[in-house]
Amino acid sequence: MTTSDRTAGGVRVRNLSKQFTSPTGEPLRVLDGVDIDVRPGEFVSIVGPSGCGKTTLLRIVQGLDEADSGEVLVDGQAPGDVATGFVFQRAALFPWRTVERNVSFGLDLRVLRSTANHPATRAGRRKRVADLLALTNLTDFADYYPTQISGGMQQRVNLARALAIQPSVLLMDEPFSALDAQTREKLQRDLQRVVAETRTTTLFITHDIREAVFQADRVFVMAARPGRFVEVFDIDEPHPRTAEFQQSDRLAETAREIWGLLHAKPAALTSTS
Repeated sequence: MTTSDRTAGGVRVRNLSKQFTSPTGEPLRVLDGVDIDVRPGEFVSIVGPSGCGKTTLLRIVQGLDEADSGEVLVDGQAPGDVATGFVFQRAALFPWRTVERNVSFGLDLRVLRSTANHPATRAGRRKRVADLLALTNLTDFADYYPTQISGGMQQRVNLARALAIQPSVLLMDEPFSALDAQTREKLQRDLQRVVAETRTTTLFITHDIREAVFQADRVFVMAARPGRFVEVFDIDEPHPRTAEFQQSDRLAETAREIWGLLHAKPAALTSTS
């Protein structure tokens, strides 16, 4: 890839394959020839059957797993060489740190690894954390501990913590799946507002098709293992998305079309590549 091809915040995946070994010792191909381009500032949702390799793809982009073959570039660099934020299904906050100190964790870690812990740096760190607490409506809970706030608020802390390091790409693996329906819909709208303001490139995995459509500029549909993309849906709706769109017939119609594709017979699925 040439320097001119490197666009800040983009993700490029080419012919990506990954295989594991099953408990019986048999090879288990999880991803097979996966291609995807995520544009800078774009919100992409990925849906597909359980076990099709969605989380494995995210972990490879994050640099937590290595691909067997293919190319992955994040902001023009190899996975692990560029800052990425990861929001898991559960918040996994440090119970002994306040909300404010959980959000600042990544920034604190950076300072410990450098010699830049001077007053200006500390002041900048405090301001960034304060800005993120305000953006995620957590300012009044800065001194609370995780056990003192709701599950939905914990996920907002998790999101703020991931954004604190100003990641090139935000990776989200079913972040709202453990929440009740009302809280989930509220957090979907909160995420829209936050990502629209920060303009962070986002890859979002979910089993909830309506959630995928509500969030994304494009929804990528994966086939069952070995995972590969079989269709892409463009969602022509401005950001941030509203509660009206969340309950609209337009959203429901697109969700039904994606549902139908996911439940089609395997022979009917044709790869987009």
